[in-house]
This record gives sequence, structure tokens and C-alpha cells, in this order.
Amino acid sequence: MEIIIAGAGKVGYNLAKTLSIYHNITIIDKNYEAISKIQDNLDVMALHGNIENPQVYFKCTKKIDYFIAVTNFDEVNIIASLIIDDIIKVDKKIIRLKNSFFLNSSIFQKLNIYKSIFSSYHIANTLNKLLEFPYANNIKEFNISNKIMLSVRVHNPDYIGYNIREISKEFEDRVSIVGLERDKRFFIPNYSEVIKSGDLIYIFGSKDIIKNRYQNLETRTIKEKKSKNCIVFGADRLGVEISKVLLNKNFEVKLIETDLKLCETASEALQGKAIILNSKYGWGHLLKEEGLDSADMLIAATNNDEYNIIKCIEGKKAGIDKVIAINNDREYYSLMHSLELIVIRGEKIDTYYSILENINTDSFIAQKRYCGGRGITLSKNISEKSKCIGKIINIPQKIKDIAQVYLIKGDEILRELDNLKCQDGDTLMLFSQSKYSDLLEKWLYKEI
Repeated sequence: MEIIIAGAGKVGYNLAKTLSIYHNITIIDKNYEAISKIQDNLDVMALHGNIENPQVYFKCTKKIDYFIAVTNFDEVNIIASLIIDDIIKVDKKIIRLKNSFFLNSSIFQKLNIYKSIFSSYHIANTLNKLLEFPYANNIKEFNISNKIMLSVRVHNPDYIGYNIREISKEFEDRVSIVGLERDKRFFIPNYSEVIKSGDLIYIFGSKDIIKNRYQNLETRTIKEKKSKNCIVFGADRLGVEISKVLLNKNFEVKLIETDLKLCETASEALQGKAIILNSKYGWGHLLKEEGLDSADMLIAATNNDEYNIIKCIEGKKAGIDKVIAINNDREYYSLMHSLELIVIRGEKIDTYYSILENINTDSFIAQKRYCGGRGITLSKNISEKSKCIGKIINIPQKIKDIAQVYLIKGDEILRELDNLKCQDGDTLMLFSQSKYSDLLEKWLYKEI
């Protein structure tokens, strides 16, 4: 495909690096140093120029599949998506936006925007889902029936030393364990894999069944967690959106920020419903003074991963029951998990993965990534036009060796597929490591 990326910052650079493997990429930015870095490191066309200037697009091809605007400025992304239509024929436009004003705006229809990415609101929504599952590390939802994928750490000694098949019986074989992270390594387990203490396992199945039983894996004594006092570090846009979610859930929120201007902005946005603390020296001296030692949840939501890690470690030492770290740099993801922190994607990483999932999802196959991008799920809804209708699914051994393959029939999740036939309305789902995505997609396109 022909793709133009407007903006060569962290998001634009990583998108260009990933997409250039299979597509022709043109990336544009007025920052000369950013463009020079891309020219030195990536096999793409890097143009130095202002994306708000129509002249820069005359250097590009006259027809493209995607225009992706990912600068840090909403107005620039919107103007660029408007200008390019007069010069280049664009099939689909994806833009990154931050301002809540545009969230429910009709501007996207007017500008023929295919997808708008509001990462701060998506991240806040992720937190909202996590509050429903207090023992979970992360949750993914799917557009099929009532299915979710949830990750949870196994600490309950009653399950240590047992294999996947035995643990599946906890859920009456109505869910599947589709991923396992251990010692910074992610893999797809087979039934004989033995669980060790601290393993992070990914469970796929019915939301209701998982919700009722998943917490047994985390702790032997089940008690309902009612976290209602939360500390949030970072009062920029994301910290504010996270605070809004917490306030809507009747939490008492104390927001800590080093920048006085951000404190003032946050106070206005939250309408005085949260306590805003301006502190340049950490929070140790505030523990007793402000009652932070009584908090039962901490969220480190700054743009600095090292700072977020430190605050989460301090929170654990202070006895805070639940600590959550926002992950802005993929290099820190494994470290955060090894410290057994609950990790939520930061804005730039979320934008990156959201755009990749949109580009790699078409009318045939939908894609989602998990475990820091190391895991991937591919799904295909079977329609009456599918090649496999009425046929027995043929799964080659090379596919079985690298992926778990399931057929979803209503509420049923079927793994033994050797003699099964696909019907209209079924969904075929594959769980694997991301490095195998090409091989799996080729098989899906051929078979379905």
C-alpha cells in the first residue's frame, strides 16, 4: 500500500518503521533533525516540510491508500487532512486528536475521516473496565458475543504446579488460556504447561464466567476489593481523564503534579471535585500530612516511565494495595511487568497500536495485539460468502505449532476442530505471537 504519515515524532517514526516492511511509506515533518534520523535509519521517503503547506504534497504520489496525521497538535492534523484532499486521492484518513471538543463532533464526516484516535479517552476507558475486574492486569473486548480476554497473575498456591488443562477445569473448560508471560518472556502455552508462581496468564472466554472465577487464581482468600481512595501522579490531559473516570465511580481522588500551571488547569477541568497537590519533592512528606498513607490505589500517569516506576515501587512499599503504571515507552514494558505492576498503555503507544490494528483490519480479518504487542489475535467472521462454509476446517500442523485456533459458535468456544464444519455466523479466532502474524494471515485468507 501507499501510505503518507504526517508527523515524524515518536508515533510517526515507529509507524514508519513497522509499516515500511510491507508498504511504501512517505513521512513528512518540518523538524529537520527528525527527518534526518528517519533518512539515516529507515527505508522510506522522508520529506522535510510543513504538512499544512499544500506544496509539500506535490512531491508525493497522486494516489494513496492511507493518510495518517499524528502530530501533537489537533488543528495541524485536521488542516493537513483537509488540504491533502485537494492534491492527492486518498482512500482512508486516520488522525490523532486530543481535544475532547472533537470527540462527538460531526467534523469527521465533513472531512471524510476514516478513523479518529482519542488515546487519552481510550486509556481512561481501559481503566474503567479494570475497575470492574479488580484482580485483573488488563482486559480486551471483542466484537463477538460476550467474549473478553483478561490477564491475571497466579499467586494462589492451590494452583501452582498444576498444568493448563487442570487449571482450565476451574472454568469448566468454558474458557481458554491463550497466553502466558513468565520472566519477561511471552508464549502460547499448551495443555501440559505447568504454572509457576507469578505467571501472568491470559484467559479468553465468556465475560460472566471469567468474572465469577478468575480471582481464584490470584488469591486463596476471596474478598471483595472496594478501592475508593486513589492517588494519581500527573495532571496533564491523561491524568485529568483518569481522574474523571475515578470520580464517576465515586472515588476520592488526590492528584499530584509538579507543574503549577497543570495543577490549575486540572482543578478547573475537575471542577474542584478532586484534591490537587502541587509537589516538587515527591510525596514522602505528604504521606501523613495529606493522608496519602490511607490510599488503596495509586496510578502513575506521567509521561516519564522511570518516574512512574519509582512512584509505583514507593506505593507498594507504603502498603498501597493496587498500583498501576502508565507505559509510554515499549522498552520499559517488560520491566514494569517483572515488577508485577499493572500496566496500561500510554497515549503514544496506544495511538501506535490503534493505528496498526486499524490498518491491519479489513473486511476479512480483524486484529488485536496484547502483552505489549508481543501477542496477537486474528479473527474472521464467517459469512455465507466464505470459502469454508459447509467444509471441514483444515488446520496444517505448522499452524497448530504456533497458534491456538478456535471456532466460536454462539456461546461455545471450540478447540477440537478436526471434524467441524463452518456455518454462517461462526467466528474463527487465532491466538499467537505477533512474529507469526504474516504466516497466520496467509492461511486465513487462503482458507476462509
